[in-house]
Amino acid sequence: MASSRLQLRVETLETRETPAASLWASAVESYAIASFLRSTQKDMSWMTSSASRTMVQQLFTGIYQNSQAVLHQPHAGSVGALAQLNAGFAQMVGSSLGFNVSPPAPVKPPPTAPADAGMTNTIPNINASSWVPGANGLKTWDVKVGTGTPVTAGSSITVFYTGWLLNGTKFDSRRSPAAPATFSLTGLIQGWQQGIVGMKPGGIRRLYVPAALGYGATGSPPSIPGNADLVFEIKLVSHT
Repeated sequence: MASSRLQLRVETLETRETPAASLWASAVESYAIASFLRSTQKDMSWMTSSASRTMVQQLFTGIYQNSQAVLHQPHAGSVGALAQLNAGFAQMVGSSLGFNVSPPAPVKPPPTAPADAGMTNTIPNINASSWVPGANGLKTWDVKVGTGTPVTAGSSITVFYTGWLLNGTKFDSRRSPAAPATFSLTGLIQGWQQGIVGMKPGGIRRLYVPAALGYGATGSPPSIPGNADLVFEIKLVSHT
């Protein structure tokens, strides 16, 4: 296509001193674009030329972006309606010629599940049939079985956890977005020492810990009274 056939130059909207001046400039540009687009409909053969493809793509991408800028201006009114028509025509041309005048929408990564995903926020049902009785009154309930090497009696564990009194009062917790806690298993109450052995990373286990395997007759004031049975939910992140 001869250069004389196309004199329109599409530019990014400049920043004007006042909104009224900006809208006036937008109107001038939008009507100029609309006039050009009407003229192209009389002879669109030049758009299909392989020699013109890059220029055509740049031109109609510019028209689309210019029109979108007008649409985002406050109080665009009839100018905005014209800009919308211009943008639609630019998209139609791009679609018919196999290019996209609007930038592709950014791909959003899927939301990341919190590290403590799968855990509950309320005390598990202490009468549920899922509890498995163990030695000395300890009960376990595997909500999710993890994978990998199981915890042994001498392990150091990294966990998310919550502890409740039987009345549902939460007395301790480490949950996302906080980082998990790391403990030496040998330094914990007997209910954890016995109940966590065998867990695998990623697993979620609930423990019903009788007072004798917890804090005994003295409790752990002020949060845990004496002779209190306890319920824990634990998600094993890792262990060494």
